Amino acid sequence: MMQPASRRRRFARPGGWFPLLIVAPGLLGGCNTLKLGRPTDDSTATVASTPATPPGKYAVRVSQYVFYSDFPVKQDLPLFRELAEMRDQIYKELQLPQANTVVQVFLFEDEERYQRYMRARYPDLIKRRAFFIAQPRTRGGVDELLVFAFWGDHVRQDLRHELTHGLLHSVLKDVPLWLDEGLAEFFELPPERNGINAQHLEQLRHGSFQPDMARLEQLSQVQHMERAEYREAWAWVHLMLRDKPEARAVLLNYLQLLRANPAPGSLLAKLREVYPSPNEALAEHLAQIDSERPANPVAARQ
Repeated sequence: MMQPASRRRRFARPGGWFPLLIVAPGLLGGCNTLKLGRPTDDSTATVASTPATPPGKYAVRVSQYVFYSDFPVKQDLPLFRELAEMRDQIYKELQLPQANTVVQVFLFEDEERYQRYMRARYPDLIKRRAFFIAQPRTRGGVDELLVFAFWGDHVRQDLRHELTHGLLHSVLKDVPLWLDEGLAEFFELPPERNGINAQHLEQLRHGSFQPDMARLEQLSQVQHMERAEYREAWAWVHLMLRDKPEARAVLLNYLQLLRANPAPGSLLAKLREVYPSPNEALAEHLAQIDSERPANPVAARQ
């Protein structure tokens, strides 16, 4: 079984390696992107033998991505320009080297065709609005980086989210699940939002939120991450990228370690060198950005 878009870790199984798969969290409640977890070691899932074929009539190359579709798509769409700029933004902001590994994006014309293909090709996957899959090649070498999505109301958010996974996995050995999802939640938002997810912030600030990065660091299966875990992962990433330079340095240094080492240890331990009480720092950070939000709640969500 393939693993969802956020983590590319493979698991040794009789007969070879299984790919890592990640999904966007959108279908869980019908709004945001939703991401799937990777298969467990005892998974019996297999890729179905099926005549189903992904879109491929048209191909458009945009930056590091190739978009395949069975309906005509213009290369000069504002969305494509934005996604090309997002690639540059992510590599620059995270101080990662630019990669040449192509991320293949299969765009279905509508949800029905997308779901029909995913059921046939990956029958064991949970129903989700978009997926990223790092698929090992049969003859070895660099994994194929694949994104599956459909052209719907959430296509912008879905593509930003899943392509973030693809870009990260094109340059890093692996990414801890929670951090992979936190970064995707951060960059799925357009640049003018400065990484602020108003809905996440509202629920964290006015709900019974008890942060626990140590617990997040123990999660290895996407199915173990619910909406609360996605929100918390986003919050920690926003703290590190937008609070103080020392915290930003902790995250960037950790990502550099991930370029060569898939298991560089606990990020929380390194963060405690900047914040003796990380939970208090996170609460203060969320309160600060909450106080700076637009007064109009509708505007804040747009």
